Amino acid sequence: MTIYKSIIIALFIPFIGIAQVDLDSELFLELEKMDTLLFEEGFNNCSKEAMEAALSEDLEFFHDNGGITKGKPAFITSFLTNMCDANKKPIRKLVPESLTVFPLRENGTLYGAIQKGVHEFFIKEPGKELYKTQVAQFTHLWIKEETGWKISRVLSYDHKAPETDTKGITVPIEVLTRYAGNYKAPQTGNIIISIKEGVMHLDAGEMQTDLITKSSILFAHPQAPIELKFVSNPDGSIKKFVVLENGKVVEEAQRIER
Repeated sequence: MTIYKSIIIALFIPFIGIAQVDLDSELFLELEKMDTLLFEEGFNNCSKEAMEAALSEDLEFFHDNGGITKGKPAFITSFLTNMCDANKKPIRKLVPESLTVFPLRENGTLYGAIQKGVHEFFIKEPGKELYKTQVAQFTHLWIKEETGWKISRVLSYDHKAPETDTKGITVPIEVLTRYAGNYKAPQTGNIIISIKEGVMHLDAGEMQTDLITKSSILFAHPQAPIELKFVSNPDGSIKKFVVLENGKVVEEAQRIER
């Protein structure tokens, strides 16, 4: 059996008889270091040199949303083109204690390893705090080449929005109904706030979603780092709401009718 066939079997058949190595083992620590090189230096800091050092020439990258990329040059070019915008830079963080490593041997000789884990992705924008956008699982196939460990196959899958508090607190329906009506904002345009089955609903063109109740005046988007804070007139009627992104005011929507 060729090494390549062994790789395919190891990737897609359950780990029968392949034991996970200890977290303090030499193999685990070596590949943990390579993960740091690939992501902390390569991905997060857009280091082409770090990417070159960690990737195999015959790299194949499989993404559940982005398709297949073959070859190190094609992968690095795609990465530098799409992931290195300083105004909106994706940042990857490994979920603590999620990393596991399984050795691959042929005739008793270590030739590679499978590394699995969970990572989170954030967006970094100038003047803003990092905000989380996705959580995903990964499976990496590392091959021990003459020049060191190189990642040969990448499976990046189960991408989903980060878990959020979808329940919030309970506010009397009489309070919620005060906010129902039409609003207008300079950038977003017309916005409709309605109450459906005791939950505030936002309709702003392409953005339509139920909101999470944080307090009697504060409501949050279930996935994006956006909150709506309502402001009242002296007589208690609703004047407007301000839109906060990562805690900072980015827009105001004036109420135009109930």
